[in-house]
Amino acid sequence: MELIGAFLTGVVGPILYLIVQKHLNKEKYKKRDIVKENITSVSLINDELEDIREEFKGDRVWIAQFHNGGNFYPTGKSIQKFSIFYEVTNLGISAIAPTFNNIPCSLYPKTFENLMGGKGIFINDYKDPKVATYGLKGAAESVGTKSTYIIPLFTLDEKYIGNLGIDFVSKKKRLTKDEWEHLQIKAGRIAGFISNHLIA
Repeated sequence: MELIGAFLTGVVGPILYLIVQKHLNKEKYKKRDIVKENITSVSLINDELEDIREEFKGDRVWIAQFHNGGNFYPTGKSIQKFSIFYEVTNLGISAIAPTFNNIPCSLYPKTFENLMGGKGIFINDYKDPKVATYGLKGAAESVGTKSTYIIPLFTLDEKYIGNLGIDFVSKKKRLTKDEWEHLQIKAGRIAGFISNHLIA
């Protein structure tokens, strides 16, 4: 009799708990309004980007994320691409999200190699020949950008998911060390939010 009691307590109890928990989660998921949740999340991110734009007096703040952009023929291997999913701009500044949509990562190898290692990109003046531009100069000049700062975004388990960028179009700007560190803190907060709420 003790053996049956131990079996019910040790094996059946936890299994029954998992079954009930799974059922409750399924019911909870059915009641969720996924569109509303997504719109709320997007609004929160846009508010964060707007705060960054105002605080740093930037002209354009954006987030680019990686995604699967189809498959290679004939191997079927996934093509890695990126798109700008979130962007805020100052009055009179053109948006770049429509331009940077579904772009193969292979077009910017120097950029992603640098960012993937956890380093940010610090370009205070695209016209200065001494400043490394990581293959971004042509794209930046085509949209009138004079200075760019890009910080890689990582999940808590250190997967590289995208980048936060701030562009200066009206005039170039050199961020101070304190400003750069503060921008990194804000990027870390946004990365945590994206990995917990949007790609989980």
